[in-house]
Amino acid sequence: MELPIRNGRAGWGLVIAALGALAALAPAQAQADSTQATCVLSRHDHTIPVQQGPCSFSQRQGNVTVRFRDETFSFPSAQQGTGYQRTNAASGIRFNREGEYTLQVLWTAAQQATTSKPRGWARDNVYLGRWQAGSTAGRAILDVLTLEPNRLRWGSALNGICDSDYSVRFLPWGRNGRFPDQLVPPSSPTDLVYGVVRLTLQPRPCPTGAAVLQLALPLDGSNAMQVVTYDASGKVIGSYPDLRRLP
Repeated sequence: MELPIRNGRAGWGLVIAALGALAALAPAQAQADSTQATCVLSRHDHTIPVQQGPCSFSQRQGNVTVRFRDETFSFPSAQQGTGYQRTNAASGIRFNREGEYTLQVLWTAAQQATTSKPRGWARDNVYLGRWQAGSTAGRAILDVLTLEPNRLRWGSALNGICDSDYSVRFLPWGRNGRFPDQLVPPSSPTDLVYGVVRLTLQPRPCPTGAAVLQLALPLDGSNAMQVVTYDASGKVIGSYPDLRRLP
């Protein structure tokens, strides 16, 4: 929003009015980024009772903030694996700071229903793992895409990090080496078949605008995967044909 600054009291009146409008919008925007849940807080001290109750969960650029009772718990993305451990499950997310506390964020039944996975998704799943983008654009936007049974993460500090649960929808086999929104379809007949799946981020799109990821994996045993990203309206916003599985 541009502020129409002019000399004199009238100009300052417009500035104050504009700032007031921005301040009024701020709480609504912050609230829109929060998800209500139930928290269970266990201090690593047996003399302190376990606490349970409603809480709010928010996440931006992979950085998590949980507000529970009169406390605010912060889990910066850069500290994951060193300052704390994070475990995603269908029921919610568990944060553990060794020697301090374990905080469980539990989703409601309705929230769990939106992120339910097909039977067997967590086992024998060729899509799960860590995938490195090969192109310059892919490294800048995706860098390493990590797909776990209940967590999807990719991005960079420069262009934004997405870290989310997701729902799953299988698409028909990509026969003849073709699949929807393919960046470069084959120019000649081929027997190659792709397994194609679309993951919808839950409970909301990534702050970068990505709402759905399509993964296309050739069923020839190769360690290559193609990724297409979509916004909430279904528009293609990115195509990355050269991801390779990391050890």
